[in-house]
Amino acid sequence: MAYDGMTMAAVTQELQCLVDARIDKIYQPEQLTVLLHLRQKDGARYRLLLSAEAMGARIHLTDYPYLNPASPPMFCMLLRKYLEGGRILSVIQQRLERILVFTVQSYNELRELCERRLICEVMGKHSNIILVNPDTGLIIDGIKRYSHAVSRHREVLPGSPYLAPPPQNKKDPRLLSYEELEQGLLEQLEKTVTKALVQLLEGVSPLLAGELAWRAGLPEEAPVDSLGAYEFERIYSSLQELVAELEAGCPTPSLVREETGFTAFSAFKLSRFVPKTVHPSSVNETIDLYYQKEKEQRLFTGTKHRLTQVIKKELERCYKKAALQEDTLCLASEAEEYRIKGEILTANLFRIRPGDREVTLENFYDPNGNTLTIPLLPELSPAENAQRYFRHYNKAKNAAQKAAMYHRETIEEIAYLEGIQHSLETADTRGELDEIEEELVKQGYLKKPATKEADKKSASKPEPLAYLSSDGFSLLVGKNNRQNDYLTLKVAKDRDLWLHTKDIAGSHVIIKNPEGKPIPERTLLEAAHLAAYFSKGRMSSKVPVDYTERKNVKKPAGARPGMVIYENYQTVYVTPDKELIEKLVRKQ
Repeated sequence: MAYDGMTMAAVTQELQCLVDARIDKIYQPEQLTVLLHLRQKDGARYRLLLSAEAMGARIHLTDYPYLNPASPPMFCMLLRKYLEGGRILSVIQQRLERILVFTVQSYNELRELCERRLICEVMGKHSNIILVNPDTGLIIDGIKRYSHAVSRHREVLPGSPYLAPPPQNKKDPRLLSYEELEQGLLEQLEKTVTKALVQLLEGVSPLLAGELAWRAGLPEEAPVDSLGAYEFERIYSSLQELVAELEAGCPTPSLVREETGFTAFSAFKLSRFVPKTVHPSSVNETIDLYYQKEKEQRLFTGTKHRLTQVIKKELERCYKKAALQEDTLCLASEAEEYRIKGEILTANLFRIRPGDREVTLENFYDPNGNTLTIPLLPELSPAENAQRYFRHYNKAKNAAQKAAMYHRETIEEIAYLEGIQHSLETADTRGELDEIEEELVKQGYLKKPATKEADKKSASKPEPLAYLSSDGFSLLVGKNNRQNDYLTLKVAKDRDLWLHTKDIAGSHVIIKNPEGKPIPERTLLEAAHLAAYFSKGRMSSKVPVDYTERKNVKKPAGARPGMVIYENYQTVYVTPDKELIEKLVRKQ
């Protein structure tokens, strides 16, 4: 990313459309992000985003549907008090520093017109949004407060005088002469050309410095001491091109797109990344698109981690419970010993004297006829001691029976949770995570979030993966339990073929067969590869995949999501082949 001073200058040019716009609403959707809803006299509406996040500080117009907290933070309430209903008089950047000042005219408590300045400082972890009274130069408040204990240069506290961040004392590229460029670079002979340009030029980021070097025909890492007058002239010419684009108000904004998403943006054309660049219609749109994708990726990663931790915690609970239940199952063998002792005592009551602490008797259950020493409680009669052993027997037997039942339930829950864990591992869209989260809420592992967005998610239709086999058959793959149930119970018809890995958590796969034709072996194997690939057996070889007609698949009453039983099936063994999966035609 590169929200540098040159980019801010281009943004500022586009934001002149906000001059004289009315501030209708002010929101603070995130801790360090403010959203202004604006309306121009001609009815045009805008949403201006101001962010002081350390890793994403920026200012730009946006159309992203941010969700607002139920209770607005204090800084939001303060901005509403001073700015809501006001009109923007000017939008001015301080030189090429990343400081943008909005002057707003509004009414005070006495219904008198007055001005306020909303100052946005885009400076990494030192970014801030500060409301200032221009008449006194005093700070009304800032989205980040700190005292001299944090910053020796200034403090941002209500009532303190506003001091701008210390200047960097760099050269303004718009006013730079060739001689100044040459002299500035010659003073940094030990540096690379990109680092030297960043150090010399105000508003130029490493990304933009690299673009200047590229346009000049130089490697980014070229040392300054290897350059001569010809290279300096090429660099200066490239810089003048950028300045001319900026001053003419017609830069070519760029987004660099990789497989993982957008990786960089600039207000200018990034020649060295062609053909990986796309060019939105404006600088504001470019920045908005970049951060929308970045936010979506951040939300996806955060949600996936959160749900993974929930499942991990639940699995640890179940593993511990299963171990305890297995210990209780061991009591079954002890129960049999109690019964034997009780019966031997009952058969030999006349041989036991009151007050004995133990007795050694013939064990008629031992095929070798060995004797058995049985401990006794002296305060109990011989018959009472026998009954005590029978009580121990019944207690241990009942405990073992209950433990066996609970153990089966725990093993089923472990299998279910491991299936969810697998779905999380293979989820690659936010929609899939939403479906898993909704299922966990319904199963009681998570509390239902009280938001409108949660209701929207619940109403959304599952979107399983869809492929086309080499023989033209439609292949559908469920990526999680909700999609599996939807495919198997609602989409698939009786004559369709259903596939699933044997005793391995994974996807339900459907071969659509509306005409009831014989399924070609090639299509069957392709579907089996999908079932194996989208299962926990992905990294295994010779994975067993069961297949049967959909009419042979049933969901028992009360079964967990994704759980079914089936009959009249056959099994095919495949080793998951990623290349084969990639060759199948993915249907949108």
